[in-house]
Amino acid sequence: MAVFATTYRVHAQTSDPLAAQVVGAAFMAPMFLGGAIVGTMTDRLDRYRSVSTSLGVLIPLAGLMGLAVANDHAPVWVSYVFVFCIGTGNLIDMTSRRSIAFDLVGASLIANAAAMETLALHAGNTLGSLSGGLVIDLVGTAWVYVVVAGLYVIAGAAFRRGARTAGAALRAPSSLGTSARQDLRAAFGLLLTNGLLRQLLVITVLMNFFYYAFTPLIPAFADELGVGPLATGAMASAMGFGSVTGAFLLSRLRCQRGGLLHIGGSCGAMVMLIAFANMTWYPAALLTLFVAGVFGSGFGATQSALVVSLVDESQRGRALGVLSMAIGALPFGMFSLGLVARRTDPQLALTLSVTSGLCILLGWQALRPQLRSLRT
Repeated sequence: MAVFATTYRVHAQTSDPLAAQVVGAAFMAPMFLGGAIVGTMTDRLDRYRSVSTSLGVLIPLAGLMGLAVANDHAPVWVSYVFVFCIGTGNLIDMTSRRSIAFDLVGASLIANAAAMETLALHAGNTLGSLSGGLVIDLVGTAWVYVVVAGLYVIAGAAFRRGARTAGAALRAPSSLGTSARQDLRAAFGLLLTNGLLRQLLVITVLMNFFYYAFTPLIPAFADELGVGPLATGAMASAMGFGSVTGAFLLSRLRCQRGGLLHIGGSCGAMVMLIAFANMTWYPAALLTLFVAGVFGSGFGATQSALVVSLVDESQRGRALGVLSMAIGALPFGMFSLGLVARRTDPQLALTLSVTSGLCILLGWQALRPQLRSLRT
């Protein structure tokens, strides 16, 4: 919700596709800049305290942002700083809370837990974009940040209650007797010693650089289709609805062909996004984004499960940190897509970008057929 509202506001302020793309880039930048470091800390520190401290910072920050927007004291650079802070909290959440979730269920249910976690993630993204557009339409952008602060409070309370049953999973299972420098070296060492992990992360880089990079351009596509804030929010949430649907189906299945699902879902999602880029009718645009989300859930639901299945239990935080660095390709994709969109137009820029990504992805899986045989 916070990222959607900020993107919408920056687009309204500047009408510049690159400026809107930088919002998404600032949100995802912490993944690239600090993924391995935060992942290493996850394997050393109290995970409950890490998540709780992050929420304790974000709650007042969202409230202050709402106050600044209401008083018209939030220039574009303030928006970038705000979403960078939100992105840092997202990184801590990804490495700490996901490690807790996987530790709770055990190795036999990691695939199902990953699908359910993806379901929750996409449900939040979907409802956030849709309700963010509704709040903007009814009472203005400033109130979105107030709602965000309230939702962080609810998240903190829910996490605290759930933590009572988590027990030892809240705390790091490893790193005793080692230094932080050794652990950080070990995190990067995973890339050198684990060939399958390295090959798998290439797909993560491709999906984030070419596929997910378009989301800040949603307001620009909405302008071309002639719709308002609520319809823009619905468009931003359509892919999320598809992801929720796909993740729900996957969470009910015990599909162990994770590698095949990972690659097939990625290819299907890119094909549907190319179709979306060339739609001129709003309902058709919504439908193609929904189907793209269904395919994309195959990639998203298996991503973390495949990564943690390739490493020892004591290295999960580090592996998720390295994964977050691969996801950190997203801000670079957003920035480059914004540059092309500024020089051409959003539709052509997205078509060229995703088509390039699809061709590279098909070539990579042809060179690395063993990825299709990975199991979760």
